[in-house]
Amino acid sequence: MNSSGKRTSSRRFAALRASLVAGLFLTLACVPAGKPASASPLELASAGRAPKAYIALHDEGALAVFDTGTNRVLRYIPVSLDPSGLAVTPDGHKVYVGSDELSTVGVVDTATDRLVARIEVGPSPRGLSISRDGRRLLVSVWGADEVVIIDTTTDRITGRVPIAKPDRSAISPDGRIAYVGSTSLGDPALAIVDLDRPAKIGKVALSYAPRALAFSPDGKSLYFTADGVDSLQILDTGRNKVVGGLPAGASPHGLLASSAAHGEIIASQPRNELEILDPGRNTISGIVRVGRSPHGIATSADERTAYVTNEGSGDLSVIDLVDRKVIATVSIDTIGGTPREIVVQPLP
Repeated sequence: MNSSGKRTSSRRFAALRASLVAGLFLTLACVPAGKPASASPLELASAGRAPKAYIALHDEGALAVFDTGTNRVLRYIPVSLDPSGLAVTPDGHKVYVGSDELSTVGVVDTATDRLVARIEVGPSPRGLSISRDGRRLLVSVWGADEVVIIDTTTDRITGRVPIAKPDRSAISPDGRIAYVGSTSLGDPALAIVDLDRPAKIGKVALSYAPRALAFSPDGKSLYFTADGVDSLQILDTGRNKVVGGLPAGASPHGLLASSAAHGEIIASQPRNELEILDPGRNTISGIVRVGRSPHGIATSADERTAYVTNEGSGDLSVIDLVDRKVIATVSIDTIGGTPREIVVQPLP
C-alpha cells in the first residue's frame, strides 16, 4: 500500500475508533459503576464523606472515580482517548487529564464529576504536574517537543518552553523551578525550567531516559527513576548533580516523595511490590506485596494510606502505611481499561 493509502486507512480507523469510544462514553455517562448504592456519586461528593481518587484507564477514554471512604468505584467519567497524566488542584476542585491520542488537556469538575472543558495544548500531552499553591499546571506536550504552562485560575496558557520529548516533571516546593524528563533518543536529560520567565535555564545529562520525578519536601533533593536503572536516583538541586542512588527493585515505576516518617515510595513492576526507601540509611525499610505490574502511587492527605494501581491485575491496592500491609484490593478495570495514573483529592 502507498503512503496515501496508509494515511486514508489510518484516518478511517481513527474515525471508527472515535465512533466506538463515543458510544462507550454515552454508556458510561448513563450507567453507574457496580451495584446500586444508597447514595449517588453526587450525594457522596456533596456530603464530603471522604476524598475521591481519580484513576486513568489507559486503554479506555475514561477516569474511574474511587471513594476512599468505602473503597469502591463510584462511576466512570468519559474524558479522552488513552488518558495519560493526571493532576489535582490543592483545593481538590479540579482534576486535569492528558491524552496520548489527542491534543487537549481535559478539565474535570470534581463536584459534579464531569468533564467541563478542554485546553488545546498540542499533540500527546502527558506528564502533568501542579505547583503546591495550585496556581500553575505544567504539561509535557510530547508530540510538540515543548512544555506548556497553564494558569489554573483561567485555564489559559501563559508560556511555552521547547524541550525535546518531554515526559514527566516535578515543580519545586516554592513553585519557581521545574525539572522535566527529556526522553530524546541519544540525549536523555533532566531539563531545568524557570517557570517565572518562562525559559529553559539548564539541563542535567543522563545515561538513561528518566521516568518518574519527585522533590523532597524541603526541595533540596530531586528523586527520580530511570529506564533500565534498578535504583532511585538522587539529584542535589543546589549543584544540579546526581549524588547517589537508593537500591530498589527491578524496573521502578511510580514514585512518591512522602514525609520523613515514611521515606520515599516506589513501585517495582517485575516484583509486584511497593517499596519504602529510607534515604538516611540508604536502604529499603519496608516492602508490601501488591497486584501485578504496579504503576501509579498516591497517598491520603495524612500519608497513612497509599493507593497503588496495578496494570497487570487491573485493580487497586489500598495500603496501610503505618502497619505496612494491604487492607483492600478493588477491581478497577470492569469496563476493560488498564489502571495507571492516580491522584487523590486533598482534605477540604
